[in-house]
Amino acid sequence: MVFCSTRSFAQSFNAGLIVGPAFCQVDGDDYAGYHQLGFTAGAYVNLPLDDFFSAQMELKYSLYGAHSSDKEVNEYYYNPYSLRLHYAEIPLMLRYNLGVFRVGGNPLDFITLEVGASLDFRLKASEDVDADFQVTTNRWNFFSATANAGIHFAINQHFGFGTRFMYSVVPCRFTGNPGWFYNQYYNKVILFTLTYNINSPLR
Repeated sequence: MVFCSTRSFAQSFNAGLIVGPAFCQVDGDDYAGYHQLGFTAGAYVNLPLDDFFSAQMELKYSLYGAHSSDKEVNEYYYNPYSLRLHYAEIPLMLRYNLGVFRVGGNPLDFITLEVGASLDFRLKASEDVDADFQVTTNRWNFFSATANAGIHFAINQHFGFGTRFMYSVVPCRFTGNPGWFYNQYYNKVILFTLTYNINSPLR
């Protein structure tokens, strides 16, 4: 994730690294809440399209999933549950820098909004139900996709941090029952990232 400065637009690719924690759940199971801690790590390339817009492609390894809460186990008597979904992801993002706007005479060129979609390829899946650990890779779709929307803040010319909300637009698991939304499983993720831009955008 790299911001395009309004002060100096470079007609070249930028590249960088991404890493950060993910707070996860899966819509469609019997458990609720962002109780599964995951993470993402990878790299990106970013192409400025003009002074404000840029296109970005990423390649990441990510761990998502779901986890039962203490309340679900102790008060609702659900079985303790943990799901871990390992993905290779290819997010494709359109990004808009807010440098056209000013506050107190200063441009907001350190803030970038982004929207896009991620193509997700399942590498491995495992489930732990009441201490019964099983590798259940074949239960989960090899291919799924998520919609992404987020915001990124540049700390300086190289470092930044951001957050994204992600939700499946192609289910991560089909139950085989009729119906697209209510009978399927969907990843739901709040992602926080630290980014390092190898090529300074202010050059």
